[in-house]
Amino acid sequence: MYFPALIIGSVLGIGTTAAQPPAAPDTAFISAVQVFQRASRGVQSEVEPAVRAFEALSRADPRNPVYAAYLGSAIATRANDAWMPWTRIRHAEQGLDHIDHALEMLKPEHDSQLIRGVPVGIETRLVAARTFLKLPDMVFHRRAAGKRLVADLFRHPAFAASPASLRAGVHLAAAQAARDEGPEEEVAQLKQVLALAGSGDSADQARARLKELGR
Repeated sequence: MYFPALIIGSVLGIGTTAAQPPAAPDTAFISAVQVFQRASRGVQSEVEPAVRAFEALSRADPRNPVYAAYLGSAIATRANDAWMPWTRIRHAEQGLDHIDHALEMLKPEHDSQLIRGVPVGIETRLVAARTFLKLPDMVFHRRAAGKRLVADLFRHPAFAASPASLRAGVHLAAAQAARDEGPEEEVAQLKQVLALAGSGDSADQARARLKELGR
């Protein structure tokens, strides 16, 4: 069984602000996400550092849902390099447990709480959606949930005011969700990614997929 790479780097590259939480957690979080991004791009040596980084953040702030979501996605990424099918499934299921817990922790206040300029509630849902959409649906049956999360993100009151790079990440997730509905909607979403983010991880992924589609 092959597990596609769990690339969720589209939520990176967002500038910090003076809003809560304070600078030190922001710095630690940004560093952890950078490690996670390299792991999700297929750098096997960065997978365990990513897991450890988010384990440390989650221990320091166990009530922060975005830390739990990233921890779950990092654990699920272990499945990409596991040799035996049952080991891949175990890693993915362990990761999904953390992501489910992250979603259960979400409260209204997380939609106004910011971490390096991004609403915690939006980023938590985005990490969950991208992970759900990347996992094989015939095994984990999370694609429908991923699509619902993407739809919720577009309707979210804080979405329009979120940084362009995060909105690009949501459109990238929408493109992934549209893959089983024909190419036109996927292409439209990928072009929205490029309109919002001309460079960076989301843009790179969008261009690569458009090239695959001959667009």
